[in-house]
Amino acid sequence: MNDTFNYFQQLMKNILLFLLIQIFCSCNGQDSKTTGTTYSQKLEYGLKGAVKEVIQYTCPVKDGKIPTEKSDNVGKSTMTIDKEGNLIEISRSWNFGTPDTTAKFKKEYSGNGKNITVKEISNLHGNTEEINNRFVWSDNYNYSIVSEKSPYIYTVALDKNYRLIQYIIKNGDEIESLEEIETIYKDNKIQEIKSKTTENINGKMTVSYQIQVMQSFDTYGNPTVIYTYRDINKQNIAGVLYKDYTYY
Repeated sequence: MNDTFNYFQQLMKNILLFLLIQIFCSCNGQDSKTTGTTYSQKLEYGLKGAVKEVIQYTCPVKDGKIPTEKSDNVGKSTMTIDKEGNLIEISRSWNFGTPDTTAKFKKEYSGNGKNITVKEISNLHGNTEEINNRFVWSDNYNYSIVSEKSPYIYTVALDKNYRLIQYIIKNGDEIESLEEIETIYKDNKIQEIKSKTTENINGKMTVSYQIQVMQSFDTYGNPTVIYTYRDINKQNIAGVLYKDYTYY
């Protein structure tokens, strides 16, 4: 099994964790009281303009060659958003070439702002499961997600622009995973996203990194090509994300 495949297996694991903590479920009715920007889920993704749909293709680097075609992808996701910036649906599929590394996810949203519900449908190894969670805000920029089927609790922290800056996965009082995210801007565009993840693996805390560097943007300032790295010094490109946008 080559190094690239190992990386994307770990990437798939991280994506599954991210999917879990990004589940927006029955909210407790609290709404943002800030006088600035009103919260919408679109802001957590840093999207600009009246985005209707985002399609992302995840393409690994193979034999040192940077992929230039979207058809070389191992994963595809489609996100649809209403005119107010609320998520309508997210669907994702992954195929690394074997039944054990193939997965499909779908999340269906309703509501708006912080008052939303979602149903997630996942298909792993041929097993389909539906998950509902409670989505509870502690203040304007922090919330927790408590699953009805899992002992894990996910806590999420946002910055003043509602961008994701940290999430923690706990099993009881034990921290299973901590991800710290830094977003770097230039000329009002996202230039780089740095992610440091500390995980408890078999009782040992391990640290990994993922760096996303934007390569090109569309006319609204949303990134269309992103290089991903797994080393803090960005010496070797691990993969490329291609994004297509549709607007209202």
